[in-house]
Amino acid sequence: MKLDRFDILSLTVAAALAAAAFAVPALTGTDGAVQARPLPARIQAPAVQAPPDKLAQAGSLLEAGAVSETVAALEPLAKQYPSDSQVHALLGQAYSKKLDFPAAMREFRTALLLDPDYVDKKSGKFIGKRIKAAEKDGMAEAKAALANNPGDLSARAALKDAYYLERMLAGGCE
Repeated sequence: MKLDRFDILSLTVAAALAAAAFAVPALTGTDGAVQARPLPARIQAPAVQAPPDKLAQAGSLLEAGAVSETVAALEPLAKQYPSDSQVHALLGQAYSKKLDFPAAMREFRTALLLDPDYVDKKSGKFIGKRIKAAEKDGMAEAKAALANNPGDLSARAALKDAYYLERMLAGGCE
């Protein structure tokens, strides 16, 4: 028996319907309700801002060169207000001045995940030069640590953060 175009079209439609019959239960729960997909991290939690006076105080401490005091003031704020990008950006700058590049890159990455405007030259929040300096030094430090110990998980995490920052600075995707 030779199949003509109508037979082939009929078999294709039947196969598509059969595939849909298997795909729909995978997308729905046992009761037929559509399962909710988790939202991206920056949309899940509403942004709760840290008190502006504490951020201003930490910023002035950072400008004055009191790096340890800045870190001590910002770490509790980062735990209390994890969705405030400004806290993470200031903490990244403080760690960078403290020459703790893995921690600086981690904080810059968190800040960029919460608010990508920190690498947008047209925004009033641009700190791309500071991020680039931390990324450059942190990447070199992570590569050297991995050359000495290829199994170093913290160096791998730091290198992953460095590559993320590099992509964001270049205008790439997350």
